[in-house]
Amino acid sequence: MRAFFSIAGFGRFLCLYAIVDCIAIAAQTFAAFLPCKWLSSLPASSDGDATLLNVASYLITAQVGALGLVSLGLALVTLIAQREDASTDVSVYYHQSLAFEVVASCIALLAVLCVQLLWPAQLLLGVAGIGAAPQIFKWILLYVHLAWLLMNLGGLAHFIATTFGFVHRSERQRLRERYTANVSQPAILTLRLRQQIYSGASVEILKTDGHSDRNPTAFFGTDMGAPFEVEMMSNFKSGMALYDVRMSCVTWVLRRWSARCLKEMVRKTGAAAPNTPGPVIWFTPVLDRPILGRIEWCRRQGGAHLFWFERTVLWYAFRFRRVPDEA
Repeated sequence: MRAFFSIAGFGRFLCLYAIVDCIAIAAQTFAAFLPCKWLSSLPASSDGDATLLNVASYLITAQVGALGLVSLGLALVTLIAQREDASTDVSVYYHQSLAFEVVASCIALLAVLCVQLLWPAQLLLGVAGIGAAPQIFKWILLYVHLAWLLMNLGGLAHFIATTFGFVHRSERQRLRERYTANVSQPAILTLRLRQQIYSGASVEILKTDGHSDRNPTAFFGTDMGAPFEVEMMSNFKSGMALYDVRMSCVTWVLRRWSARCLKEMVRKTGAAAPNTPGPVIWFTPVLDRPILGRIEWCRRQGGAHLFWFERTVLWYAFRFRRVPDEA
């Protein structure tokens, strides 16, 4: 059940249903061009349409009632949090009870049921003279609505059980412990592990420990200071954060760059002093840290420059996304 509600957003639920609806419409359109006798022999009676309308109205009534129970539960939790100074537990409660997910799913299903009272897509197919046995596909979608409603009722049962448990102080303590063990600590460990792997990626990419004087070196999530040459720059007009790096692409670029640097060093061996430091390239963004404005996020000190297609690959490899303003 938690896997179903992990879809989380109202828009995502609607998009998922839109995919299912498009599949049903495509099947209905495709069936019109197939010599399928049992589909063409099915009657399209007005009684069937009336039954569909009645069942849909029952589903809408049940879904509205479920939303009413959710609102009462949230009001109860708010009162308890205000009286017993348990506001810090409210966020834990929202996560454990799947409150946002259940509400989003219920509202999405309610919107779908209201729209499908008219069956607009099937109506357009009928006007165009395309489609076979429209009631069969309507009933299929109606069973999808029913299954969705049952999932929402299951989520509502979990929500109510968690809400009643929230009334007791001992249960709130148990919720905090469960949240810490299953959500908070794994998230912190994952963040630290990602940052450690990211900052130490040069060891695996260039097969160096980062302390060699002459070998090409790469660093991630740090700034080596001046002097340097800018290889890549971005102007972030809103808060952005680096959330993922496709290291296979970065490895391909940096190994090509390192090979060119080594060839250039061999060619200029006589001109360079023995203690001349090797070329360095570094990427300044830190994982999950917001950045804003004009950022020179790929810099180089010595060595060969990057080719245009290598920069394109790096654009693809470093993935940024927007972060809230308060971050």
